[in-house]
This record gives sequence, C-alpha cells and structure tokens, in this order.
Amino acid sequence: MSDINDWVKLSEEDKKLISDFVSSNSAAVREMMRNKFPSLYIGRHPDEVARGWLMIAGLNEVKTFISGYKK
Repeated sequence: MSDINDWVKLSEEDKKLISDFVSSNSAAVREMMRNKFPSLYIGRHPDEVARGWLMIAGLNEVKTFISGYKK
C-alpha cells in the first residue's frame, strides 16, 4: 500500500490524531520541517501546518514522528 499525502484521503481518526498533535505542538512540527526542508513553507496556523506536513512527509512519517515525539 502506498503512503497517503492527501488530507481528503485520511480517515477521520487520522485527521483527528494529526490535528490534535499539531494544535498542541505546532512550533515543534514547523521547526522540524524547517530543518528538514528549509525551502518549503507548510503554513503557520495549525490546520495549514497539519495539511502541509502530511502533503510533504506522508502519513507514515507523520505517524512515526507523532509516536516518537517527546516534549
């Protein structure tokens, strides 16, 4: 199965997982993406960041980051 990069193809459960995580950790996600992809802009508001992160990294990488994230 291929990775998902399109927000509309996500399950409601995955949308909630990503949205909730980004709402609580938006600065960390933006910083990580800025370091990994310095020339790309993924947004500033949590909903933009969540969709941009998914579009660039894909669902597998997003879920891996979320599960391994420590504050």
